[in-house]
Amino acid sequence: MSNAPRRADARRNRERILQAAFEAFAADGRLVPLDDIARRAGVGAGTVYRNFPTKEALFRAVVTTRIEQIVEDAEALRDADDPAGAFYGFFARVVERAMYNHALCDALADDLSGFDTCGVDDRFTAGLGVLLRRAQAAGAVRSDVDVQDVRALMVGAMHMERAHRREGRRGRMTLLASDALRPTTKRNETLDPRNGTRCEICGNPITPAPTGRPARYCSASCRQKAHRRKQAAAKSG
Repeated sequence: MSNAPRRADARRNRERILQAAFEAFAADGRLVPLDDIARRAGVGAGTVYRNFPTKEALFRAVVTTRIEQIVEDAEALRDADDPAGAFYGFFARVVERAMYNHALCDALADDLSGFDTCGVDDRFTAGLGVLLRRAQAAGAVRSDVDVQDVRALMVGAMHMERAHRREGRRGRMTLLASDALRPTTKRNETLDPRNGTRCEICGNPITPAPTGRPARYCSASCRQKAHRRKQAAAKSG
C-alpha cells in the first residue's frame, strides 16, 4: 500500500492545526491551551504533539510567517521616495496589524530572538533602522532617537490600541507615539491629535474644516492607503 495517502493526510492535519492555531492565538494569545487548538482543528491532541512538540513551537510556527511579512514590508520601503511617510506609515501599519492579532502583539512585544531561525530579529531591527535613519536625515524624526526607542514606543502603542479599540479611539495612541518621535517645533507644539490635525497615515498636518467631522487623512491617496491597510490587517488576523 502506498504511503502517499498517509503523507497527504499528515499534510492536511498539519495545515488544519496551523490554521486553527492562527485563529486561536490571534484571538486569545499564546495562553490558549493546546487541547483547544486540537478541537478547533478536528484532530487529537497526539496529532498536534507529533507535529509540534510544545505549544511554544506551534506559536513560533504560526507567528514567524507574519513577522517575516512585516520584515519584508520594511525592506521594501528602504528606498521610498518619501522617507517620512515610509517610516510613520510602517510604524502605524505594524501597530494596526498587532491590534487585531493578539499573537502578533505578544510576539513583537517580546525579544524576537525566539523566532530567529532566519535571523528575523536582526532583519526587523535593521529594516526599521534604515527607515528611521532616512526619516531622521529628512528632518522628520528627532535626532536623539534610536531604533530601540522606536521599538519600545511601537510595543506601547500596540498594547494601548488593543485596550482602546472598542472605545472609538482607534489610532489615537499611534498618533501620540508618532508625535513623540517628531522634532519639536513651534508649528507642531500646538497640534492636537484629538482634533484630527495630523494625518493618520503620513503624519502631515491637516487643515481643520470649518464644518463637518474632523478629517483623518491629508489626501485621497492617504485615505486609500488607510483603506488598503485596514483590509490587509483584517485578512492577516
